[in-house]
Amino acid sequence: MKKHTMTLLGGTRGELRVPADVLLETVGALLEGARQATRFFIEGESTRKGPRPAWLDAACTVEVTGLTAGSAVVALEAPALADAAPDRFGGAHQVSLFAEPQQLLDASHSAVDIFAGVLASVVRGEKERVLADRALLDTCVRFARAARDGFDGVQLEGIAGLSAPLMVRRDDVAKIELLRDETPGPKAVRVSGTLDTISATKSDVVLTLSDGTTVAARLDAHDNEQLKALFGSRVVVSGMAQFRPSGKLLVIDVEHLGPARDGDAVFESSPKATATRPAASLLPQDETSGVSAFFGTWPGDESDEELLDALEAIR
Repeated sequence: MKKHTMTLLGGTRGELRVPADVLLETVGALLEGARQATRFFIEGESTRKGPRPAWLDAACTVEVTGLTAGSAVVALEAPALADAAPDRFGGAHQVSLFAEPQQLLDASHSAVDIFAGVLASVVRGEKERVLADRALLDTCVRFARAARDGFDGVQLEGIAGLSAPLMVRRDDVAKIELLRDETPGPKAVRVSGTLDTISATKSDVVLTLSDGTTVAARLDAHDNEQLKALFGSRVVVSGMAQFRPSGKLLVIDVEHLGPARDGDAVFESSPKATATRPAASLLPQDETSGVSAFFGTWPGDESDEELLDALEAIR
């Protein structure tokens, strides 16, 4: 079991007194974030309809082993992925990150390590390095908001890959919400490429485009025999593209997959996200611009009688 420490910053100095709802919400947000981050790294989406897989429940077991005074220090233990689900992560099993297929997941990390890594990249504003979808970012917001009633943040220690404690303060909420809201929404796409990777156990495939770019595609229902027949040949997929906060393509949720035709060569490019910000920034208006310049402005120094006479004249 890996040891982690979660500290509620602030509170009553030297006294262990934490509102039950604050403690429940903080631990609950940590557990939910650990589940979502782990699932996202493996399957490319943090939430999915239906029951959670057994390996996920096993990997996200978090136990509170101590609660001490100070700023309310909560001692936690969570298993390494390889120990929690050896059939999936242990021994010779090597699992690549869904969003970064060239990188292998470190099975010595716990689910808490994975969620804390996401939080760290979000808090630092490293948009290009954030691996998360909107649901996971919502949980990051929930975790940042959890500390209240005299507490002003949460500190996580014992996190793999971080050389210093990670502090998430309530001041970070606005930053995380902005990142979440700027994450491009899904859009319908059509992409053509070579069916380069298929799996007998996973519902995703990989297309390689003519420029060498790889595109991950996820199929809810698939015909293994059809995929085998199309393996190594040019195919075309249509569906909804999902994007990372940076705007980089994450995955295509496939609605159709079939052999490519000659005309499908125009679709051999990676989908681009639609901008989420206004195309032009809003500018302040005065008497020389906007509506005022067209209609003119009312001087504003007329008496009530003069105003009524003017309105009567234009009837």
